[in-house]
Formats: sequence, C-alpha cells, structure tokens
Amino acid sequence: MTKLSQKDLAIFEIPEFEKRMPLIKEKIRPKLEELGEELAPLLMKKFQQEFFPHTAKHMRRKVNPPDETWVALGPQSRGYKAYVYFAFCVGKAGIQARVVMKDESPMRKSMGENLQKNLRFFESQAKNLKGLKNYLKRNEAYQAETLTDIKKGLSEIAERLINLKSATFDLGLELSPQSPKLRQEVLKSFEKLFPFYQCGLKEKVKLKN
Repeated sequence: MTKLSQKDLAIFEIPEFEKRMPLIKEKIRPKLEELGEELAPLLMKKFQQEFFPHTAKHMRRKVNPPDETWVALGPQSRGYKAYVYFAFCVGKAGIQARVVMKDESPMRKSMGENLQKNLRFFESQAKNLKGLKNYLKRNEAYQAETLTDIKKGLSEIAERLINLKSATFDLGLELSPQSPKLRQEVLKSFEKLFPFYQCGLKEKVKLKN
C-alpha cells in the first residue's frame, strides 16, 4: 500500500500558499491517486457496491493553502461532492478514514432522518466506534472533537442535516501514518463507518446488528 511519511505531513506546516500548494500536488496527490485506485476494488469486494476514486484538486484555492487533502471514494464516477463518500484524508491533523456529505448533496435531509431512526443502533456500536471524531468541530490546533456521547452527538448532527441547507456531515477515525498495516486499518475503519455511509446513500435505511 502507498505509504505516507512524516515529511508528507510536515508539508501542511508550511505557511505560504506558493510553497505548500506545489508540494501537495507533487508529493501527496500522486500517493492519494494511487491509494484511491488500490482501495476502490477492495471496498467493492467488501461491501458489494461500486466505489469510484476522486482525488481532491483544490482548483478554487488561490490564496489560502488547504490544511488537508484527500482521496474520496463514492458511488458515482462523474463526481463525489453531491453524494455521500468515504474519504482518506491527510493533513496537519494527521491521517483519517472518514465519511463525508457536503452541502451540495440533495440527500442531506434523508441522511439526517436515517441517523435519527437508527440512533439506537449507533448507540449499540459505541464501543466499536470508540474515538469517533466530528471533523466539523476543530480546536485551534486543528484537532477534531471526539464524540464522547454518540447518541447525543448524532442527534444534534441529524437535526442540522434535516433543518439547515448549509449543514454537512464529516465523521471519522484517526489512523497512524507509520503503521505497517495501514491498508488493513483503513479498510477496518471504513467497515466501522459503513453504517453512516449507508444512511447517506438512500432513504428509509434500517440498520441491524
């Protein structure tokens, strides 16, 4: 599996756009592209669904360099921001496996409703989802907030998805960039996060243990 190093993570500490952005493109993006091509068939085999890799390009950024970048793995070949998707992210906060839904997605409300209807299921998965973080809430060091009360946290997220057009979803698990078993850890993390992915994929999802 493609490996990321501490040198890769250090790129996100470079303050200047003119220096950080070219290094992201040169050093990190090719690794994410390779990783996406590697993960897509593995996810398809695991979940019996198609996954298409899309590597972030950050085309709109002209001044402020991104604090993280990612490869997204979603259900459509033509793009990913209008759909729920898995994301393998790398940045100044390290690396993570995440499930994301942007505000471009028309499925935000139904995802919120699915989360509400399945709160008991997610509460039963609290031990399996230990360390789950909300990447929409960051501290000054860019570290994400941990969901210590999964039922309460998901309920609040669901309410926002249902009622706010600007609401997004971004939960995930931290990974170790130096792990010799990174591929297994990524797949295991996505497996833990798959119920969230299901909630964003279609309406009226009923999750079972």
